[in-house]
Amino acid sequence: MKIWINKTNIDELNENYHDAVIFNMLKDNPKSNLKTNFEDIWRRFSLKSIDNIYEDFLIIASSIFAVDRRIPRSNVHGIDDDREMKDNWTRTLEVNIPVLEIDKWVTVRSKLEKVLNFLSGDLWKLDFRETEDRYRNNEYRKNKYMKKGIIDNDFDCVSLFSGGLDSFCGALHLLEQGKKVCFVGCMEYNQLKNRMKKIYKKIDSDYPNINKDLIVFSTNPRVPQNINEDIRSKYTEDTSRSRSLLFISVAMAVASIVNPNEGVYIPENGFIGLNVPLTPSRIGSCSTRTTHVYFLKKLNEIFKEIDIPYGISNFYAYKTKGQIVSEFKENSTFLECVDETISCSHPTQGRMAGVTPINCGYCFPCMIRRASLNVIGYEEQNYLDKIDGEYKLDIKLIKNYGNPYTGRAKDLNALLAALHKYIKNDDSNYYKKQLVKLGGLSFDEVEIFNDIYIKSMEELKNMIVKQADKNDKSILEYIGMSEDNE
Repeated sequence: MKIWINKTNIDELNENYHDAVIFNMLKDNPKSNLKTNFEDIWRRFSLKSIDNIYEDFLIIASSIFAVDRRIPRSNVHGIDDDREMKDNWTRTLEVNIPVLEIDKWVTVRSKLEKVLNFLSGDLWKLDFRETEDRYRNNEYRKNKYMKKGIIDNDFDCVSLFSGGLDSFCGALHLLEQGKKVCFVGCMEYNQLKNRMKKIYKKIDSDYPNINKDLIVFSTNPRVPQNINEDIRSKYTEDTSRSRSLLFISVAMAVASIVNPNEGVYIPENGFIGLNVPLTPSRIGSCSTRTTHVYFLKKLNEIFKEIDIPYGISNFYAYKTKGQIVSEFKENSTFLECVDETISCSHPTQGRMAGVTPINCGYCFPCMIRRASLNVIGYEEQNYLDKIDGEYKLDIKLIKNYGNPYTGRAKDLNALLAALHKYIKNDDSNYYKKQLVKLGGLSFDEVEIFNDIYIKSMEELKNMIVKQADKNDKSILEYIGMSEDNE
């Protein structure tokens, strides 16, 4: 599949991309099908633009995100041609992107392609073409940004702030150390933006003497142009592994303005950052690699080559989620806001029950969340099963929604199978072999992450046992336990 990106103006397709689908990022946002508010980043600092290399990175990352979200992994043409993937997962994606600093990007192109292949599980080919057009560096109404508050530049670091539990704990971790932080959040929908701002407002009031601020951006890819009308509705994709790259590009743009001496942080537990597939059949769909140490290491190498001086790191890379929340079990801000954080992979699922964004409680990220909070004995009320008993983690959920590929219990089924394997496994090196198979880790890192994986599986097992005590003990049979050896 070939994809052509237009920035600011519509360029004529070159011969190799005559049949490409098209995403437009134009001066006039309403006429674009790749909509962003990136200009808010520099305008909130009372600037007209940012340095070329950071603008390029924003355009590249948003282009990759648009392709990832809108080019489906399944066959949409109904014919066997080179536009389709052969395994209904791996896509071959050729993307032509306009950049200002073309020499720098051509130098790192092959490395960036390898990073993207690792991140999304696809085959990427990047073509860069030179442009002199700047992205929305036109004059603007400063009064609009005065209302939002012009941010000063006195920050020690930039940190990603997703509204999730890990980034919330990361914010507390930094502020407890007295760090001045510029937080960066992504608005995927208005209610999530409101939730992020609510959490941030509480953090801001509880740490009043530390300089901090929050920048929220949005990127919304619509259906690409140059496709047949009868298949337009098929151009969507549930997986969005490249979202982390988009997040990082915005954080780097902010860093280029505030010049933090500690760089950029992306706080996330080591278990989900590594994300070993729960079952062999989930090798593609379940392994996000969002904060995988290999991904971050290779990205930092690219930054150095293109003269971006800020590194990105994850101070929670070697912790389980349970270890992270244990750090804050007596923190009043944590206890007041933890229920507001969203870990769910589909937080709008509760709209049918008439509730605001909520953690479903049964997707894989939610079950990791439940397991972590179980470590500190925190009984959370922010799950769908508190509203509708059909969503309890028990046998009924499996029987009612047990399709292993599409049912609501698919993640629970996979987790129970993984726990059964974990409990019955008699090979002490089994998980080390799995980590080696996934690639990207040194032998020392394999040892470290093997320990993280085992501790995380213990947290998940204990959570399932707790749910069995509350709901239905027969679920223990699925993981190879009985009521006697509970």
